[in-house]
Amino acid sequence: MSTGLAERNVESKLNMKDWNKLERSGRLMKRNEARMLIKPEHTNRDVYIIKKGSVAIYHANNMETPLAVLGANDVLGNRSIFVHENLYAKTITNVELIQLDQASYRALYLSYPELAIKLTTELSRLKLIIDFPERTANSFMKQVKSGIQNWVNKTTGKKGRYCHNC
Repeated sequence: MSTGLAERNVESKLNMKDWNKLERSGRLMKRNEARMLIKPEHTNRDVYIIKKGSVAIYHANNMETPLAVLGANDVLGNRSIFVHENLYAKTITNVELIQLDQASYRALYLSYPELAIKLTTELSRLKLIIDFPERTANSFMKQVKSGIQNWVNKTTGKKGRYCHNC
């Protein structure tokens, strides 16, 4: 698609134990369709985990074409992706979310560091998708792995490793 719409993988990133921890740590929110969830002028550093429904990320210059569409198990928030000044998050269906404010996120991080790392990884993956809309996180990682493998192949080749005359 040339619209800049980032495709997200639909495999579940969060298991049932993760959801239980999130529900104990955060606050369940429900928002109707077409409601702004995050605006550039918001200064909070909340993290949202989508339980049901869809949220679109838009740039202020183009509120017609989303940069990304997020669904169940996706994570968004001001911690990483909204360092850009002109991004909006808008619900495109009725949604249920878990909201972690700054204090809740810190408590989650201290109590369940592995879950906090999962959330941070997902926020970083979304930032990558928004910063490089022509790539998905998976294709970017494949390129990195391919580059590393090529470097390893060059440095461990037979020439110079076994030959003392080279």
